Amino acid sequence: MKYSFFSRIRDFGLLCIMLFLVKTALERTSTFINEHKKSIIHELDRSFLEQIYTAQHHLFVLEESCGDNDAIALEIAHLKKDLARIEEQYKTNSPAIMLLGPIGSAAIVTKEEKLQKNLIDVINKIQKLRCNLKN
Repeated sequence: MKYSFFSRIRDFGLLCIMLFLVKTALERTSTFINEHKKSIIHELDRSFLEQIYTAQHHLFVLEESCGDNDAIALEIAHLKKDLARIEEQYKTNSPAIMLLGPIGSAAIVTKEEKLQKNLIDVINKIQKLRCNLKN
């Protein structure tokens, strides 16, 4: 069976379209993975993130109301850095994610409990700053 000239052009055109679609799918998949690679497996708890954002808002309000007090401004900067570190650690996958199963799950829960404790400590420090600022 002989292929005509138009059949060859049609086949070449379909091959080009197929290659373009595969290339587009690969680009979109790699972009998605790169954007979500830090927490693609670990499901983030929205209430924990809201607690972090609320604490950051309280720090912003304290920063606005502290005026020219350098000691309080330095403490606020330190607390902001702590909150950013807690948020980054929470959003990043635990190394134990590789040990899927009971050991990996226990390590992830332990990490989240540690971060929750750290967040409570930061919130308590914010509360102390608010009390000191009122007095």
